[in-house]
Amino acid sequence: MKYSKCIRLILSIVILIACTGCWDYMEYENMALVRAIGIDINKNGKVLLTYEIIKTRKQDKGGNSNEVVQGTGKTVLEAFDNIQTIVPGELFLGYVTTIIISEGAAKQQLKNIMDLFFITPSIRESVFMVITKEKPENILNMPVEKTGRLVGEALVDFFNATTRVGVSFPVRLREFNKMLMAEGAEPVAPLIKINGDGKLKVSDMVVFKGFKLAGVLDGDESKGLGRITNKNTQELSSVSITAPDTGASVSAVFRLQDNKSKIKIKVGQEVPEVFISTKATATMVQFDGNIGAITPKILQQCEKDLEGNVKKELEAAITKAQKEFKSDFLGIGSYFYQQHRKEWKKKFKPKWDEVFPEVPIHVNVKIKILNSGTKVIPLSEQ
Repeated sequence: MKYSKCIRLILSIVILIACTGCWDYMEYENMALVRAIGIDINKNGKVLLTYEIIKTRKQDKGGNSNEVVQGTGKTVLEAFDNIQTIVPGELFLGYVTTIIISEGAAKQQLKNIMDLFFITPSIRESVFMVITKEKPENILNMPVEKTGRLVGEALVDFFNATTRVGVSFPVRLREFNKMLMAEGAEPVAPLIKINGDGKLKVSDMVVFKGFKLAGVLDGDESKGLGRITNKNTQELSSVSITAPDTGASVSAVFRLQDNKSKIKIKVGQEVPEVFISTKATATMVQFDGNIGAITPKILQQCEKDLEGNVKKELEAAITKAQKEFKSDFLGIGSYFYQQHRKEWKKKFKPKWDEVFPEVPIHVNVKIKILNSGTKVIPLSEQ
């Protein structure tokens, strides 16, 4: 009898716990679902926070699927609280896809911004981070006909597409945080702008030195950075082919892909030496002119020319890192730490900022053309 009472008591407790439900449950229609966040500094030096909010069917009475709201404050958190006072529903950040940070905010408030996102559990680490020289509010207020959908959703497609042309590559919040905390590496993020025709364009990369914005890489420098850091980027590269018989010159365009780079560190007495080996494959996608059959000798020359094009991109990124920005956004120090941990910690880590600009970096590029032996004749001449 005694055991029976105990069993019934335990079962009652289990049932009561199972039936308690979610104490903080909220109806979907009552939430303010934030899709994208813009962070800027206004004329008074305050943080200007802009939210693109998804309207639910119940909220969408005016025919617009989104709403843009703003709030200001001395800090990002204060601006967030001020937005909440003018939004009927409770702000929910779990649907955020993109965080747009202005150049001014990145220069003045980056540490505070990253600290807040790091401790805010409702913001996913998979959201994209992007820097802009525009006002984030102008981007989030773009009309639907310019983007085709919510700006926060359109940007996701932009970030995924940039890897196919190589001028930029996406960076997620977790990756940016990892670069900030890693030994011997500096963070980078893509740059977004509004074109002359009023449409969005994602290109180039913004680089930092710690929490300080160092500058912007152009298209070729961004391509070099993507290759050195093994991003899954592609690009189109053109070379000139000379006909062996006539001496006529024609243009061929190749798609470069399957990029793989290896970095080896050789420890020296004063400064280490760095050796970067990059490999990629190429496929011919366009050919202007007719020189008959594409012989192995012609393809070998194309491979050398393509290797020269890629080497210039790598060297452009290296020069920018060492000579202009003096920021190791290439992650050379991180490879040093992995390969020679003892020497890194004891000798080079404390003075890496001074050593890095003087480190000799040697580049070797190998390109393999896949569609060899193809006879390419334009349709107009067949």
